[in-house]
Amino acid sequence: MDRNVREAWPQISLPPGQHLLIDAGEKNKSLGHAEDIIGQLHALDVPRLQPVVAVGGGTTTDLIALVAALYFRGVPLELVPTTLLGMIDAGIGGKCGVNHPEQKNLIGTFYQPRAVHIHLDALRTLPRADLTSALGEAVKIAVADDREGLFARLQRGTPVLDDPEELRSIVLACVSTKLRLLGPNLFERDLARVLNLGHTVAHPLEDITSFRIPHGTAVAIGVAVASHISWQRGLLPHEDLQRILALLRGLGLPTMDGDFSVEDLIGKVGRLRLQRGGDSLRYVLPTGVGTTTFTDAVEPDELRRAVTGLTDRQGAPR
Repeated sequence: MDRNVREAWPQISLPPGQHLLIDAGEKNKSLGHAEDIIGQLHALDVPRLQPVVAVGGGTTTDLIALVAALYFRGVPLELVPTTLLGMIDAGIGGKCGVNHPEQKNLIGTFYQPRAVHIHLDALRTLPRADLTSALGEAVKIAVADDREGLFARLQRGTPVLDDPEELRSIVLACVSTKLRLLGPNLFERDLARVLNLGHTVAHPLEDITSFRIPHGTAVAIGVAVASHISWQRGLLPHEDLQRILALLRGLGLPTMDGDFSVEDLIGKVGRLRLQRGGDSLRYVLPTGVGTTTFTDAVEPDELRRAVTGLTDRQGAPR
């Protein structure tokens, strides 16, 4: 269990000798930390058939899922995501991994949990900023595939966070859409993945800012950049670009951040070719709300123009 969750919910009964409290956060999502937890499980005589239950946010479920995959070559795993980001993204789909100094999530595998338990009550103790940031992933899903009508739900803006039924419908729509999109390609045999929308910029942005920008917010910026590049290329109508940017703003999400090196971002984005197979960046570009296409490469000047254009738009009166 994430130590922060324990502090927020002291009334939860934890069986003596059968639980570990761990420190969460991207900086603790490391191979060394995974190895340390494996050692603690072994010291507690946890057998191979004993389910390991991970309770916490996305960094906790990512880390413990990898631990479960590695300990005795795999023990049963259950996830209890306690953040909105964990509920709609990190805890869904079976990807697990840890960070490396060179790149976020560079070390990992696929390991499906036997269950994911989503309890919206857990969100009551989360800071508002964490909830808002997580909506960046919801926007990504809505722009990539809107068959669940998610875009319109999100257009209500931040009040959706205070409406339990509306929030439940958003979580369910995100989960069902993500699982449907993953279904035929669960192990990423095909590296052209619609769900990578926004992530070609998001992960590098997190890396170069030392995770100052949280993941959901970075995804929001990544969606804005991809949309701007698509508009620059004449693939996305200006009306749809405006709708996407307005949705992000209405949810309290930035469309750009003014405190990072564009050249560092360009360099990190280029390195993602290795992760995408080596021959193509497989950059996801929206062509409308709910439709996308892929491009093999994005030129450095296209990224610069998108960053500049979004910076200007964000600073302009609305």
